[in-house]
Amino acid sequence: MFFLVFIADRLRRLTLLFNKKETGVLLHPTSLPEPNLGRTADIFLEWLKASGASVWQILPMGPPVFGRSPYQSLSSFAINPELISKELLREEGLLENTSEAHSVALKRAADKALENPPEEFFQFRRKKWVKEWGVFMALKDANEGSPWHRWNQKLQPDIKRAEMHRMLQFFAHLQWRRIRKKAFELGIRIIGDLPVYPAQDSADVYFNRKIFKLFPDGTPSAVAGVPPDYFSRSGQLWGNPVYDWEACRKTEYKWWEERLAGTMELADMVRIDHFRGFDSYWEIPADAKDAIAGRWCSGPGIDLFNKITARLGKLPVIAEDLGLVTPEVVQLREECGFPGMVVLQFALEDSKFNPDKIPFNSVVYTGTHDNDTTAGWIKSRSNGIEINSCRQVVDIALNSPAALAVIPMQDILELGSSARMNTPSTDKGNWCWKLDSLPEPADLKRVN
Repeated sequence: MFFLVFIADRLRRLTLLFNKKETGVLLHPTSLPEPNLGRTADIFLEWLKASGASVWQILPMGPPVFGRSPYQSLSSFAINPELISKELLREEGLLENTSEAHSVALKRAADKALENPPEEFFQFRRKKWVKEWGVFMALKDANEGSPWHRWNQKLQPDIKRAEMHRMLQFFAHLQWRRIRKKAFELGIRIIGDLPVYPAQDSADVYFNRKIFKLFPDGTPSAVAGVPPDYFSRSGQLWGNPVYDWEACRKTEYKWWEERLAGTMELADMVRIDHFRGFDSYWEIPADAKDAIAGRWCSGPGIDLFNKITARLGKLPVIAEDLGLVTPEVVQLREECGFPGMVVLQFALEDSKFNPDKIPFNSVVYTGTHDNDTTAGWIKSRSNGIEINSCRQVVDIALNSPAALAVIPMQDILELGSSARMNTPSTDKGNWCWKLDSLPEPADLKRVN
């Protein structure tokens, strides 16, 4: 049944990304009252439908390297096992005690499932990334969780540990498929999120070292970030290794093709973070203390997207074209045909901004995961046009000509700065916000 749903999804992607005005809500699964892929996600989808929304936007779902940041993940393909619903595993007869610690319960369920694996698991584990994930995590376990460039090269992956990690991914992907099926039945599309750079300590980099700028020991020779901007006077030093784009080109961008295809299996559309990096990117020496020492380097441009589109077909991509956007970045996005983004917290600071002039082929946000909540922004702002309430900004988004208006849940609830999801260039208190309970349905309908 899900295969038929997936085929229908593929057919939908062949049409225009948007053919009418729609509303979406930005809420990561970790912010649900029960922060997993269980029944609460079903209730949230029904809440979206009742509110007049047809899009759910999430952040990257990969397992964080450390802390909670979804933008520093151990894999571009894996789903964070912390999102697996123990209750659903209990319903499937794989768990009896759901009160156990999450990691203990998951291992117990995986061990039980591996006693008599379903045929679908064997199909799943044939995928290249699943094979690699099992090896990578088994080696990481053997090396007590240390980054891969510090591993003892004499250690071999434990086969049982590798299979356990593959089974956990099987659980996670099955549970996410269930959510996608429910969303499809309700007419809800899901926007995934793809960071432009994978984390250094990831299966992505470990198995694809030739396409990144690395020293022989596996550490980055240059890292990614952005120059001084709205969020930080010293810029942002992300620490991810940058691509060797010439090496990528020689492979005809094979890994990028696999990465986009994998993301498209999880979502109807994908927002590519830091889209401007495909035109030119900020490369910083690996030993730099901040991002000021970086320099602009040329990205792959339209060549990457032409090559991948020729093999995958039309890409359902939303380009995050924020920050220092040059005419060349705009030209690249337009050549690709991707919708761009308008963030009202930025746009409304310009007294000349006219929301009625927002192009239809764009996505308008009150704010993103990196912004303060709109209520917090209003309280702290000192210039720009007169804004009196969070709902006023929400209405500007809903009434705009943009094809899609996305409202973070915090702005629907008109919450203050304490509900902010992330403050860039800081490492404390981020990615923690969670709903206590789902509110009554909101009025998010738009007039076409």
